[in-house]
Amino acid sequence: GFLAETKDKELACTNYNASVLTSIKDVTAEVLSAVNDSMTVDARARAIDEKSRKIEKDAKGTSENTCRVSDAYNGGKYFLYTFEVIRDVRMVYAPPTSIGVYGGETDNWEWPRHTGDFAIMRAYVAPDGKHAKYSKDNVPYHPKSFLPISTAPKKEGDFSMVMGFPGQTFRYRTASEIKLAYEVTLPMTVELFQKRIDIINAAGKNDRGLEIKYAAKVRNVANYYKKYKGTMDGMRRLNLLNLRQDQEAAFNAFLDSKPELKLQYGKVLPDIATAMQDLNSFNKKQLVLSQMSQAVEMVRLANRLKGFANAFKKDSASGKMVPGSSPDELRSYLADSYKDIDIRVDKELFKAFVTEGADLPEAQQIKAIKAIVKDKTGADREKVIRDFADDIYGDSHLTDTAKAAKMASESADDIRDDRFVKFVIALDEDFMPLIDHVNKYNSNIVRLRGQWLKAYMAWKGEDIYPDANSTMRFTYGTVKSFNPRDAVHYGFITSVAGIMEKETGEGEFIVPPKERQIWEKKDFGAYADPVLNDVPVAYITDNDITGGNSGSPVINGNGELVGVAFDGNWEAVVDDYLF
Repeated sequence: GFLAETKDKELACTNYNASVLTSIKDVTAEVLSAVNDSMTVDARARAIDEKSRKIEKDAKGTSENTCRVSDAYNGGKYFLYTFEVIRDVRMVYAPPTSIGVYGGETDNWEWPRHTGDFAIMRAYVAPDGKHAKYSKDNVPYHPKSFLPISTAPKKEGDFSMVMGFPGQTFRYRTASEIKLAYEVTLPMTVELFQKRIDIINAAGKNDRGLEIKYAAKVRNVANYYKKYKGTMDGMRRLNLLNLRQDQEAAFNAFLDSKPELKLQYGKVLPDIATAMQDLNSFNKKQLVLSQMSQAVEMVRLANRLKGFANAFKKDSASGKMVPGSSPDELRSYLADSYKDIDIRVDKELFKAFVTEGADLPEAQQIKAIKAIVKDKTGADREKVIRDFADDIYGDSHLTDTAKAAKMASESADDIRDDRFVKFVIALDEDFMPLIDHVNKYNSNIVRLRGQWLKAYMAWKGEDIYPDANSTMRFTYGTVKSFNPRDAVHYGFITSVAGIMEKETGEGEFIVPPKERQIWEKKDFGAYADPVLNDVPVAYITDNDITGGNSGSPVINGNGELVGVAFDGNWEAVVDDYLF
C-alpha cells in the first residue's frame, strides 16, 4: 500500500486526469439538421459524426474544457457534455493488496464482500486556478461544492442514490441479438479470456516476480471473464431469450392492431435478425483478431511500429523520407511496455491465439494463420505452430529491448522488414476488410436499433430511460438484504469480523498482522458501528449501477457521502441486459 503523511509526499499520477462535468445540453435538433431521409446509412453516420465534432469544437472555443457529443436512444437524441479537466492528480492513499483486493477473484462479483476496494487522490491546479500539468508550485483544487462524509450506522431501508458514469447497457436488445450473444459472442469471449488467464497463471505459479509483473493484466481479464460468465448464468436463469421472444410477440400483436404503425415499423425486427446473420458471418474472426492484438504484446508493439513506419513523409528540404511522429515518444512507449512483458509468456499466448485462429470456421479463416498451418491437423499442426513461434520470436528485434529501441531510428522499410511487423502486415489482409465490414455493420445496426426504440416508444410510451453510454446517470434505491436462492438469506452489511472468518493465511485471503491485532483488541475508535460492534466494510443496495460506476459516490437523503460503489453481485451481473 501507500500513505502520504504530508502533501509534499503525495505521488504524481501522470496517467490520471479528473474530469468535472459542468453542463449538459440537448443538441438533438442541431445534430439531426445534418441528415435527411435520402441519405445512405454510411453517409448519414458520417454526417452525424462531422456535425457532432463541429458542435464540440464550437463549444470548446478557446477554453480548456473538454466537450463531447453523445447519443441516447440509439441516435434518437444527442447531448453535449462539457467537462473541466484537472491534469494534476496525486495519490494520497492506496491500501495494501491484502485489503484492496482481499478475496481476489473468488469474491469478485459476489456477496458477501470484504474488499477495501478504494484509493484516495487529491487534485491540484495552478496558483491562479487554471488547470495545469504537475508542478510543485500547484495548489489543491477547491471545488464549488463537496459531499460531507457521514459515518452514521447503516440501516436496512435507508435511502441511497448514486451519480456516476455507467459504461454500457443493452436493455433494449432484441431476441435475435440476445441469442447470438448467449450462444456465440459471450461463450467464445469467456473461452479466450480463460486461455489467457491459464497461461499467465501457470507461468507465475513458481515465479513471484512474473506473477507481480502480470498481476494487473490478469485481474483486468479475470474481472471481465467472471462478469461474462455471470451474465450467461443470469440469461439462463431468467430465461431471457424467452422473455424477449414473448415481448416481441406482444409487440407484433400491437402492430397488427395499428396498420399505420405496422407499415412504419413492421420490418424492424426481421431486419435486425438479418443484421445478426451478417454479424455471425465474421463474429468469431473479429473476436480472435481483436483479442490477439490485446493479449499478445509482440503483436501490439508490432502494430505500433507499423503505424510509425506508415507515418513517414517526404522532407521538403532534403527530399528524404522522415518520421511523421516522434522517435523519442516511440522509444519511451517501448521502454514502458517492456516493464510488464515476459517473452516466454508472450510466446505461449501467441501460440494459443494462432491455434484459435486455425480453429475458426472455413469462411472466417485468417490468411496469415492459414499460411502457417496449411491443412495440417493434430500433432502436426501443433508442431508447425510451435516452430513458427520459435522462429518469429527468435528472429524479430521486438523480442530484445535494446534492438527494439534501435528500430525507432531505422527507415520505414527496415521497420517493415522485421518478422513481427511483417506478420501484422499480413494480418491486415484480413483485418482491414474486416474493419470496413464492421463499420458498415455498425452503421446499419445503429440505424435499426434507433428504429426499434422509436417503435418501442410508440408501443410503450416515450417515458423510458436510455441505455447507459458512459454519460452521467442518476439512480436511487434503498439499502437492502436479499434472498438469492431458496432458503438462503444475505444480510445487507459486512464487517471486519467477516474478513477474519475468511482468512486462510495464503493466496487471496491474507490478513495483515496489524489489522488482526487491532480487531482482536476491538480498538475501533470512532469507526465502530454501534449495532455491529465492529467496523463496517461493505453494504448492498438495489441501485441500478453497472460497469463504469466503480468509484461513483453513494449519497444519502441528506446529500452526504455514505459509500463508494465498487461492484455488483453475481445474481445481478445480467443487469447489462435486464435489471
